[in-house]
Amino acid sequence: MMAWAPACRRAWRLPLLLPHVLAGLLAASLMPAPQPGRPVPLLPMMLWSRILCRLLGVRLVVHGAPHRGTVLMVANHISWLDVFCIASVCPAQFLAKQEVADWPVFGWLSRRAGTEFIHRGDSNGAGEAAERMIWRLRQGERMVIFPEATSTSGATVKCFYPRLFQAAIHARCLVQAIALRYPHPQGVNPAVPFVGDDSFLPHLWRLLGESTIVAELRFCDPIWSRSSDELARLTHQQVLGAVTAPAVANRQATAPHLVR
Repeated sequence: MMAWAPACRRAWRLPLLLPHVLAGLLAASLMPAPQPGRPVPLLPMMLWSRILCRLLGVRLVVHGAPHRGTVLMVANHISWLDVFCIASVCPAQFLAKQEVADWPVFGWLSRRAGTEFIHRGDSNGAGEAAERMIWRLRQGERMVIFPEATSTSGATVKCFYPRLFQAAIHARCLVQAIALRYPHPQGVNPAVPFVGDDSFLPHLWRLLGESTIVAELRFCDPIWSRSSDELARLTHQQVLGAVTAPAVANRQATAPHLVR
Protein backbone atom coordinates (compact mmCIF):
# COMPACT_ATOMS: atom_id res chain seq x y z
CA MET A 1 0.00 0.00 0.00
CA MET A 2 2.82 2.43 0.84
CA ALA A 3 4.22 2.18 -2.68
CA TRP A 4 0.87 3.28 -4.07
CA ALA A 5 0.43 6.21 -1.67
CA PRO A 6 2.09 8.92 -3.86
CA ALA A 7 0.07 7.82 -6.89
CA CYS A 8 -3.15 7.90 -4.85
CA ARG A 9 -2.39 11.41 -3.60
CA ARG A 10 -1.71 12.66 -7.10
CA ALA A 11 -4.90 11.01 -8.33
CA TRP A 12 -7.10 13.12 -6.05
CA ARG A 13 -4.98 16.27 -5.80
CA LEU A 14 -4.38 16.88 -9.50
CA PRO A 15 -8.10 17.07 -10.47
CA LEU A 16 -8.52 19.68 -7.71
CA LEU A 17 -5.34 21.58 -8.56
CA LEU A 18 -6.13 22.13 -12.23
CA PRO A 19 -9.48 23.92 -11.64
CA HIS A 20 -7.82 25.98 -8.91
CA VAL A 21 -5.09 27.11 -11.30
CA LEU A 22 -7.69 27.89 -13.98
CA ALA A 23 -9.70 29.90 -11.46
CA GLY A 24 -6.55 31.85 -10.62
CA LEU A 25 -5.88 32.53 -14.29
CA LEU A 26 -9.45 33.73 -14.81
CA ALA A 27 -9.39 35.97 -11.74
CA ALA A 28 -6.01 37.41 -12.72
CA SER A 29 -7.17 38.11 -16.27
CA LEU A 30 -10.20 40.03 -14.97
CA MET A 31 -8.11 42.25 -12.70
CA PRO A 32 -6.48 45.38 -14.16
CA ALA A 33 -2.88 44.84 -15.22
CA PRO A 34 -0.35 46.17 -12.68
CA GLN A 35 0.55 49.79 -13.39
CA PRO A 36 2.64 52.38 -11.54
CA GLY A 37 0.48 54.23 -9.05
CA ARG A 38 -2.23 51.56 -8.97
CA PRO A 39 -1.98 49.13 -6.01
CA VAL A 40 -2.54 45.46 -6.76
CA PRO A 41 -5.28 43.80 -4.64
CA LEU A 42 -3.51 41.38 -2.29
CA LEU A 43 -6.44 39.56 -0.69
CA PRO A 44 -7.15 37.38 -3.79
CA MET A 45 -3.49 36.30 -3.85
CA MET A 46 -3.61 35.44 -0.14
CA LEU A 47 -6.76 33.33 -0.47
CA TRP A 48 -5.57 31.63 -3.65
CA SER A 49 -2.20 30.81 -2.06
CA ARG A 50 -3.85 29.43 1.06
CA ILE A 51 -6.00 27.06 -1.00
CA LEU A 52 -2.97 26.05 -3.09
CA CYS A 53 -1.10 25.11 0.09
CA ARG A 54 -4.02 22.98 1.23
CA LEU A 55 -4.18 21.20 -2.11
CA LEU A 56 -0.47 20.42 -1.87
CA GLY A 57 -0.86 19.09 1.66
CA VAL A 58 1.07 21.99 3.23
CA ARG A 59 0.36 22.59 6.94
CA LEU A 60 1.38 26.10 7.92
CA VAL A 61 2.71 26.75 11.43
CA VAL A 62 3.30 30.43 12.18
CA HIS A 63 5.34 31.98 15.01
CA GLY A 64 5.03 35.71 15.62
CA ALA A 65 3.19 38.07 13.29
CA PRO A 66 3.98 40.23 10.27
CA HIS A 67 4.50 43.93 10.88
CA ARG A 68 1.29 45.76 10.06
CA GLY A 69 2.81 48.84 8.52
CA THR A 70 5.11 49.42 5.57
CA VAL A 71 8.01 47.01 5.85
CA LEU A 72 10.69 45.30 3.81
CA MET A 73 10.56 41.58 4.63
CA VAL A 74 13.54 39.32 4.05
CA ALA A 75 13.44 35.54 4.12
CA ASN A 76 15.68 32.55 3.55
CA HIS A 77 14.88 30.73 0.34
CA ILE A 78 14.36 26.99 -0.04
CA SER A 79 11.71 26.49 -2.72
CA TRP A 80 9.23 28.26 -4.98
CA LEU A 81 6.73 27.04 -2.37
CA ASP A 82 8.12 29.71 0.01
CA VAL A 83 6.28 32.44 -1.89
CA PHE A 84 2.87 30.85 -1.47
CA CYS A 85 3.48 29.94 2.17
CA ILE A 86 4.34 33.57 2.95
CA ALA A 87 1.51 34.94 0.79
CA SER A 88 -0.96 32.68 2.63
CA VAL A 89 -0.41 34.50 5.91
CA CYS A 90 1.05 37.86 4.89
CA PRO A 91 -0.32 39.89 1.96
CA ALA A 92 2.73 41.41 0.29
CA GLN A 93 4.51 41.96 -3.01
CA PHE A 94 7.54 39.87 -3.94
CA LEU A 95 10.84 40.32 -5.72
CA ALA A 96 11.73 37.24 -7.78
CA LYS A 97 14.43 36.28 -10.24
CA GLN A 98 13.59 37.02 -13.87
CA GLU A 99 13.42 33.31 -14.75
CA VAL A 100 10.24 32.95 -12.69
CA ALA A 101 8.41 35.21 -15.14
CA ASP A 102 8.92 32.54 -17.82
CA TRP A 103 7.55 29.61 -15.81
CA PRO A 104 4.41 28.01 -17.26
CA VAL A 105 1.22 29.42 -15.72
CA PHE A 106 2.78 30.47 -12.41
CA GLY A 107 5.02 32.98 -14.16
CA TRP A 108 2.06 34.75 -15.73
CA LEU A 109 0.19 34.69 -12.42
CA SER A 110 3.21 36.21 -10.70
CA ARG A 111 3.35 39.06 -13.19
CA ARG A 112 -0.36 39.77 -12.81
CA ALA A 113 0.00 39.70 -9.01
CA GLY A 114 2.46 42.60 -9.21
CA THR A 115 5.68 40.67 -8.61
CA GLU A 116 8.85 42.61 -9.34
CA PHE A 117 11.67 40.78 -11.12
CA ILE A 118 15.42 41.11 -10.88
CA HIS A 119 17.95 40.21 -13.57
CA ARG A 120 20.61 38.19 -11.74
CA GLY A 121 24.04 38.69 -13.25
CA ASP A 122 23.12 42.06 -14.74
CA SER A 123 25.53 44.69 -13.45
CA ASN A 124 22.67 47.07 -12.72
CA GLY A 125 19.96 44.49 -12.01
CA ALA A 126 19.98 44.98 -8.24
CA GLY A 127 20.05 48.77 -8.59
CA GLU A 128 17.02 48.85 -10.86
CA ALA A 129 15.14 46.44 -8.60
CA ALA A 130 15.97 48.54 -5.55
CA GLU A 131 14.63 51.68 -7.24
CA ARG A 132 11.31 49.97 -7.99
CA MET A 133 11.13 48.65 -4.44
CA ILE A 134 11.79 52.10 -2.95
CA TRP A 135 8.91 53.54 -4.93
CA ARG A 136 6.52 50.80 -3.82
CA LEU A 137 7.59 50.98 -0.19
CA ARG A 138 7.01 54.73 -0.25
CA GLN A 139 3.47 54.01 -1.43
CA GLY A 140 2.92 52.02 1.77
CA GLU A 141 3.28 48.52 0.29
CA ARG A 142 5.01 45.55 1.90
CA MET A 143 7.79 43.92 -0.10
CA VAL A 144 9.39 40.49 0.35
CA ILE A 145 12.87 39.64 -0.91
CA PHE A 146 15.16 36.61 -0.66
CA PRO A 147 18.60 38.15 -0.03
CA GLU A 148 20.55 34.87 -0.33
CA ALA A 149 20.06 35.38 -4.10
CA THR A 150 19.51 31.63 -4.55
CA SER A 151 17.62 28.75 -3.02
CA THR A 152 19.28 26.30 -0.64
CA SER A 153 18.71 22.88 0.89
CA GLY A 154 17.28 24.58 3.99
CA ALA A 155 19.82 23.06 6.39
CA THR A 156 21.50 26.43 6.90
CA VAL A 157 21.30 30.01 5.64
CA LYS A 158 23.72 31.59 3.18
CA CYS A 159 24.94 35.14 3.68
CA PHE A 160 22.47 37.93 2.91
CA TYR A 161 23.60 40.30 0.17
CA PRO A 162 23.17 43.85 1.51
CA ARG A 163 22.52 45.86 -1.65
CA LEU A 164 18.74 45.45 -1.76
CA PHE A 165 18.47 46.50 1.89
CA GLN A 166 19.16 50.03 0.64
CA ALA A 167 15.51 50.14 -0.41
CA ALA A 168 14.39 50.13 3.24
CA ILE A 169 16.89 52.83 4.17
CA HIS A 170 15.79 55.17 1.37
CA ALA A 171 12.11 54.43 2.02
CA ARG A 172 12.66 54.93 5.78
CA CYS A 173 10.86 51.73 6.75
CA LEU A 174 11.52 48.81 9.07
CA VAL A 175 12.99 45.48 7.99
CA GLN A 176 11.48 42.23 9.25
CA ALA A 177 13.08 38.83 8.82
CA ILE A 178 11.05 35.68 8.11
CA ALA A 179 12.67 32.34 8.96
CA LEU A 180 11.35 29.49 6.82
CA ARG A 181 11.84 25.80 7.36
CA TYR A 182 10.16 22.54 6.41
CA PRO A 183 10.81 20.21 9.37
CA HIS A 184 11.00 16.47 8.76
CA PRO A 185 12.40 13.42 10.57
CA GLN A 186 15.40 13.76 8.23
CA GLY A 187 15.90 17.38 9.28
CA VAL A 188 14.53 19.20 6.22
CA ASN A 189 11.79 17.65 4.12
CA PRO A 190 13.85 16.30 1.19
CA ALA A 191 11.04 16.82 -1.33
CA VAL A 192 10.74 20.57 -0.80
CA PRO A 193 14.11 22.20 -1.76
CA PHE A 194 14.11 23.54 -5.30
CA VAL A 195 17.81 23.81 -6.07
CA GLY A 196 20.39 23.30 -8.79
CA ASP A 197 18.95 22.09 -12.08
CA ASP A 198 15.46 21.33 -10.75
CA SER A 199 12.64 22.07 -13.17
CA PHE A 200 9.31 23.44 -12.00
CA LEU A 201 6.84 20.87 -13.35
CA PRO A 202 8.77 17.75 -12.21
CA HIS A 203 9.21 19.35 -8.79
CA LEU A 204 5.48 20.13 -8.57
CA TRP A 205 4.73 16.52 -9.53
CA ARG A 206 6.96 15.33 -6.71
CA LEU A 207 5.20 17.55 -4.18
CA LEU A 208 1.80 16.29 -5.30
CA GLY A 209 2.84 12.81 -4.21
CA GLU A 210 4.00 13.88 -0.76
CA SER A 211 2.12 13.35 2.46
CA THR A 212 1.63 16.35 4.77
CA ILE A 213 4.35 19.00 4.36
CA VAL A 214 4.88 21.11 7.46
CA ALA A 215 5.98 24.68 6.74
CA GLU A 216 7.16 26.76 9.69
CA LEU A 217 7.29 30.55 9.35
CA ARG A 218 8.79 32.66 12.11
CA PHE A 219 8.27 36.41 11.89
CA CYS A 220 11.18 37.99 13.77
CA ASP A 221 11.22 41.37 15.51
CA PRO A 222 11.41 44.24 12.99
CA ILE A 223 14.64 46.24 13.04
CA TRP A 224 15.98 49.52 11.66
CA SER A 225 19.43 50.75 10.73
CA ARG A 226 21.01 53.29 8.41
CA SER A 227 23.53 50.67 7.28
CA SER A 228 22.58 48.06 4.68
CA ASP A 229 25.49 45.90 5.81
CA GLU A 230 24.19 45.95 9.38
CA LEU A 231 20.63 45.18 8.27
CA ALA A 232 21.89 42.21 6.26
CA ARG A 233 24.00 40.95 9.16
CA LEU A 234 21.31 41.31 11.84
CA THR A 235 18.50 39.75 9.82
CA HIS A 236 20.80 36.91 8.79
CA GLN A 237 21.52 36.25 12.47
CA GLN A 238 17.79 36.22 13.25
CA VAL A 239 16.97 33.78 10.46
CA LEU A 240 19.97 31.53 11.05
CA GLY A 241 19.16 31.30 14.75
CA ALA A 242 15.57 30.27 14.04
CA VAL A 243 16.44 27.82 11.26
CA THR A 244 19.16 25.99 13.19
CA ALA A 245 17.41 25.96 16.58
CA PRO A 246 15.95 22.61 17.72
CA ALA A 247 12.30 22.29 16.77
CA VAL A 248 11.18 21.84 20.37
CA ALA A 249 13.00 24.99 21.49
CA ASN A 250 11.44 26.88 18.61
CA ARG A 251 7.95 25.83 19.67
CA GLN A 252 8.57 26.86 23.25
CA ALA A 253 9.93 30.29 22.33
CA THR A 254 6.55 31.58 21.13
CA ALA A 255 3.31 29.73 20.86
CA PRO A 256 2.66 28.96 17.21
CA HIS A 257 -0.70 29.05 15.51
CA LEU A 258 -1.90 26.91 12.67
CA VAL A 259 -3.35 28.33 9.49
CA ARG A 260 -6.45 26.37 8.68
